[in-house]
Amino acid sequence: MNQTKKLTQGAMMLAIVGALILIDRMTAYWFTEIIVLIMPVVIIMYTTMHTFKDGLMLCVGLLIISFLLGNFQFTYLIYVPVGVLTGLSYSYGIKRGMDKRRLLMIAIITYVFGELLATFVIYPLLGFPVAQMLEEFKVAMTQAGGITGMDYSQIFSLAGLDFGKVLSIVYVISTVLMGAMEGVLIHLLSVFVLKRFKIKDLGTMNLFDMKPSPSLAYAALIMASLSFFVGRFSNETLYYIMVTLSIIGVIILLYYGYIFVILYGVIVLRRNIGGLVVLACFFVPGLFFALVIMGFLYGAGPLRNFLESRVMIQK
Repeated sequence: MNQTKKLTQGAMMLAIVGALILIDRMTAYWFTEIIVLIMPVVIIMYTTMHTFKDGLMLCVGLLIISFLLGNFQFTYLIYVPVGVLTGLSYSYGIKRGMDKRRLLMIAIITYVFGELLATFVIYPLLGFPVAQMLEEFKVAMTQAGGITGMDYSQIFSLAGLDFGKVLSIVYVISTVLMGAMEGVLIHLLSVFVLKRFKIKDLGTMNLFDMKPSPSLAYAALIMASLSFFVGRFSNETLYYIMVTLSIIGVIILLYYGYIFVILYGVIVLRRNIGGLVVLACFFVPGLFFALVIMGFLYGAGPLRNFLESRVMIQK
């Protein structure tokens, strides 16, 4: 009876994914990204309910129907194996009793690897070279600057930075961040689905409980400050290293700043203002600098202590 139930569940999951792929194919591949996100979650659900060996068998079936029903569409050829790898790795972590943070890192690392492989290896082989993508990225940035009245090329020149070189670094970092975001989505979906269907409760993790690292905040501030000294170095390798570190530092501080805004809205204003702040940043770019400053103060401690004091008062 157990074996029958196992086979039935596996067949149903294959049928559901196959139906979604056919719908995606009939709509000119409009829903490919959704299917790519659903597939690892299906693997995680099935493997958690049964054994890792059963999960491997399901993965073989998913790979076959994805390539056949998807008409060998290149997005499936790239991301389905990555989704399978993520699903199996995540499931293995669950079987080994790993906590949610380690599971999250598994999802992020596998999807970052997939994005880098797709962008710098697979896409060029399919006729989409990185240079062409960078040129399109530059055009998009220039057009976006025209809407807001900002000449990014001139702004970077005044700061002693080469607009083209900075964009190439931003492109690589954005590719990594895209993979990380997809990994986070897989993690959140998996936690929700496993709990919703009463398969396994991985526990809850409150955003307020995720305390920032002061040392990381100071390190990010130092890295972000490197942008003021880039123009003094003529060595191209050193230039790329310093600009990359500077951008990473800014991203870390923006991340801390965004967390502070969300928590401030929930704890003090009792409103979710995170989305509004992000939207406002596109119309008032100066708000990004405010987020960077708030991010450092939150990571270093003062704004975190302020929020903790408000929580204590409310209790």
